[in-house]
Amino acid sequence: MAEGMNRRKFLKVLGVTGGGAAVLSGCSTDSAEKILPYLVPPETELPGIATYYATTCRECPAGCGMHVRVRQGRAVKVEGNPNAPLNAGRLCGRGQVALQGLYNPDRIRSPLARGPDGTFAEISWDDALQRIAERLNTARGEEIWFLSGNESGTFGELIREWLGAFGSSNHLVYEPFGYEALRFANRRTFGIDAFPQYDFAAARYVISFGTDFLETWLNPVENTKAFTESHAYGEGRMGKFVHVEPRMSMTGVKADEWIAPVPGTEALLALAMAQVILSERLGSSPSDARRLGGPLSDYTPESVADRCGVPAERITRLAREFAAVPSLAVAGGVNGQHDQAHNTAQAVNLLNYVTGNVGRTVKFGPESDPAGGSSFASLVSLADAIKSGNVGVLFIHGANPVYASPRGLGLAGAMGKVGLKVSFARFLDETSALADLILPDHDPLEQWNDFEPRRGVTMLQQPVMQPVFDTRQTGDVLLDLGRRAGKGSGALTSSSYKEYLQRRWRRKQRQAGDARPFDTFWRDALARGGLWTDTPAGRVRLAPTAGTLSGDTWQVQESKLPLILYPNIAVFDGRSANRPWLQELPDPMTKITWNTWVELNPATAARFDVSEGDILELTSEHGTVKAQAYIHPAIRDGVLAMPLGQGHTEYGRYATGRGVNGFDLVSATPTEFGGLGMYVSVTVNNTRVNERFAKTEGRRQQMNRGIAQATTLAAAAAGRIEHFEAQHAAHVPDYIEPVLEEVQEKQHEEYRIKHYAGEHPRWGLAVDLSKCTGCSACVTACNSENNIPFVGPDRVKMGREMHWIRIERYFEESEDGNGPEVRFVPVMCQQCGNAPCEPVCPVFAAYHTPDGLNGQVYNRCVGTRYCSNNCPYKVRYFNWFDYQNPADEAFAWPEPMHWGLNPDVTVRSKGVMEKCTFCVQRIRGAQHQARLEDRELTDGEIRTACQQTCPADAIAFGDLHDPESKVSQLARDERGYHILGSLNTEPGVTYLMNVRNGSEA
Repeated sequence: MAEGMNRRKFLKVLGVTGGGAAVLSGCSTDSAEKILPYLVPPETELPGIATYYATTCRECPAGCGMHVRVRQGRAVKVEGNPNAPLNAGRLCGRGQVALQGLYNPDRIRSPLARGPDGTFAEISWDDALQRIAERLNTARGEEIWFLSGNESGTFGELIREWLGAFGSSNHLVYEPFGYEALRFANRRTFGIDAFPQYDFAAARYVISFGTDFLETWLNPVENTKAFTESHAYGEGRMGKFVHVEPRMSMTGVKADEWIAPVPGTEALLALAMAQVILSERLGSSPSDARRLGGPLSDYTPESVADRCGVPAERITRLAREFAAVPSLAVAGGVNGQHDQAHNTAQAVNLLNYVTGNVGRTVKFGPESDPAGGSSFASLVSLADAIKSGNVGVLFIHGANPVYASPRGLGLAGAMGKVGLKVSFARFLDETSALADLILPDHDPLEQWNDFEPRRGVTMLQQPVMQPVFDTRQTGDVLLDLGRRAGKGSGALTSSSYKEYLQRRWRRKQRQAGDARPFDTFWRDALARGGLWTDTPAGRVRLAPTAGTLSGDTWQVQESKLPLILYPNIAVFDGRSANRPWLQELPDPMTKITWNTWVELNPATAARFDVSEGDILELTSEHGTVKAQAYIHPAIRDGVLAMPLGQGHTEYGRYATGRGVNGFDLVSATPTEFGGLGMYVSVTVNNTRVNERFAKTEGRRQQMNRGIAQATTLAAAAAGRIEHFEAQHAAHVPDYIEPVLEEVQEKQHEEYRIKHYAGEHPRWGLAVDLSKCTGCSACVTACNSENNIPFVGPDRVKMGREMHWIRIERYFEESEDGNGPEVRFVPVMCQQCGNAPCEPVCPVFAAYHTPDGLNGQVYNRCVGTRYCSNNCPYKVRYFNWFDYQNPADEAFAWPEPMHWGLNPDVTVRSKGVMEKCTFCVQRIRGAQHQARLEDRELTDGEIRTACQQTCPADAIAFGDLHDPESKVSQLARDERGYHILGSLNTEPGVTYLMNVRNGSEA
């Protein structure tokens, strides 16, 4: 028995909390003390009943509102906060995986100090704080520096006030994706150093110049929701979207028209469109826009057509379409950040201005600040100060500049010149590995804080559970250090960071004119998730420098190819690379997992004699990397592309040694606008070494099966939609056609009788492909809700991934011959009414429930896999390993990651089939609650995990027997179809055709 645990105390714990709790306690007095308070449970907690806490997602700088589901003091699921103004209850894939940061087994569990031999050893918090306080007492103010990520809230204010107490103003913010080009362009065009709010919902025509606004740009969840409102098909109408970029991103897939210009010439296209609009007096130009006539006269469609690779007639047509309806042009994405990206953003500002969009769909006033004022140039100034010996004490919080900056900057080598380096990292990343002291911060789900993603919007964070490890919130550490160094005054006298936070919120209450007691105001703000008010849009005018451009194009060096470095939708700038669910999330375009790749066009691959999987050596003036080649048609010939975010040398077991770091190819010299140049010229060397990708890609074409169906706006609006079955029937011989039609009509009538009537509900799902963007948030939400294990890259190569939802991607020939048409379709268990999987199961593990679900009894399954063989949709997955058993080689839940498992869902064992259940645990829970309250279920009361998180609102769930339910109405929509409908499996999932707007909006 552990020291300090006597027999009497052990039996007391055993008797009060049960044998299972005693086993969990491991005879530890600490564990006993945590268990004993449940003698008197918290008033807000009932056994088996979840508690929800409102907080803020900090997985990226967007700052979405979040609800965290907590069971018995343990966070088990996150969802979007419906009250939050930015994301309105939705979350992206990264937000859904927040629990894998909280419970990550590679978190730093206590303070660490570097010893003489260079290794880290645990020390006490008191020892660590005393060492820092002593050094601060001897340091000059200007020697103390603080580098952080975006902290646009109370914590940022504390950093500045705390530094000021020591006589320093050296607070620098570094976000690798700083959007410096867009900020620079706004200063030069309008004299405003801010980001406007882009109203995608109000725009009937959107044109994007290399901006992945549905993936990583600013707030992609908010952008997706708003874009879907204007672009998704409904009532015979939809907006039009044009995407201008050499590589078709996931955002570009949703475009009705894709334009692949010469890399770096996007500004020319935007300026030529503005010239047409101004010269033909289109749109509603402000009076002062006329002074742009002179500068724009040099950019006629005819003069720029050859340079940008877009015909003059097409440019003129785009300009006229753009000016005819409420419209919006956007630029400034990281994937379009070449050396002239500021000119592109400025040209787009002018295009919006001459069309009359500024103040209408581009609104200054409720500005956002997704990078917190970050710029790469400021990081360069820090590196120069370190090399000059002007940095005595360096604090680092929420940033990993050694990884996410060019190797040529020399930051890693220079760190040795800093007298004391203190990191507040939660993980041993590349920067904290060079620190002298590591004081681990709380996870965002364990701390008090707030965040201001936009003017007028302040989101609150609160602890949703007790800290998992011996960590402390950095705000509390700074206050403690101030007291130890005798610098406590004013707000720095706060006893805790929570008190400091509340002082600031008392000011907010006064500013809001709220006369209630502060405790009431505070509780309401916590329950709501924050405080937000409407901020009116301001009026802006052109600055004197608005018509001044510093160059035309980005130049590719002779004998080299342009390489586009772009953000990874899963691991972002690398900060999410230690989340295994995100590592195993297939990239929507390439379906690759756990790695880095180089994309190239088939024509480019043929010239360099490259096959898929060949390892290419890419060399720029600044570095060399090796990555596998992936060949597909959705990229311009002669252009390469590579995702960022991989290539970690530290950062835990899931991130280290995966792929390559694209920042190694980038110049360490800031661009004119102060940012990194994400377009680089490289030479390509085929090493002739070929490796297989860990990817989930199947066939690239549908093989004439009608899986992802689409139609045009003209056909949909006129009621002339042709379903695949009807098109396919045209190829049937005349003597068979009447028989086929009779059989199909009989099948459809039987389906209607069977599934649109009955005493039991018939649960169904509808997926609107006109809305779906392929973002894969549904995949990670399903993983988290249903305890789906990750299997690792080796087993992905063997086809043993376990995702219950997969996003199929198909390349089709576009009707206008303008590049490929790419289609996404989410595929999950179709919950067939005439299920092929059920009759072949020898032990009746696969069975049909009264409410139309294809049930699966896990403890009855013996793993014959007959059901999988008989499933035409291939949506059943065999559990090859005992993922919850530490003795198994494929163990997926190391301590404490298993704490994040959903207790409402069985963790499946080795040798069973598993699949989508339509979140049956949510269905049964809602049914039980309705019975307790003696009422009927209402439509929309049950939401599946995939439906709840979908930023595009593309998924509907409900009872097909209820003719008034949304899913029932969608199932009868003219665009509705069933995948492989001719098999007569009677699926419960209806897909609504994607609609493409090839005409003017």
